Amino acid sequence: MKLRIIEFADLERKITAKGKSYGEVLATELGKAYVIAVTRDGCPACERQKPKLDKLAESFTAQKNEKIAFIRIHVKYSEDFREESLRSKDVLGHYFFPTNIILVRTRDRGAVELFRSVSPRMNELRRNIIVATEIADMLAKR
Repeated sequence: MKLRIIEFADLERKITAKGKSYGEVLATELGKAYVIAVTRDGCPACERQKPKLDKLAESFTAQKNEKIAFIRIHVKYSEDFREESLRSKDVLGHYFFPTNIILVRTRDRGAVELFRSVSPRMNELRRNIIVATEIADMLAKR
C-alpha cells in the first residue's frame, strides 16, 4: 500500500466544498484505519520521519493488509508564506509538525480519532495501527 500524498490546500477546498470535517473527508470507509501524517516544508523532523513512515507503509503492504490507508498531508511553508501552515493548524487541530493521527469510521458518529502524537516512534505508531485496525474491523461488524 502506497502512501497517498494530499496537498493541504486541496484538502481544505474539499472540506469547504462539502461542509465536512477533515476526518469525514479522509476516513470514508468502515472497517479501515486511516494513518495520517501532517508534514510541512522545511521541517527537519518531517524529513526524518518520511522515509520511516514510507517503510512502515511498505511493511503493512507486505502483509497484504488492505484495511489500512496511509495518507500524508503536505503543508506548504516558507518564511514568506506562513499562512497555509497556520490554516492547517486550525483545520487539523494540531500545533507541531509532524503530527500523526489515526482515524476510523463509525456507523453512528462518523470519523473518530483513536490516536494523535507528535513525531512518534515508529514502533509506537505500528502498535497503534494494529489496535486501530482491530477496532475498525469490530466497528464494521456491528
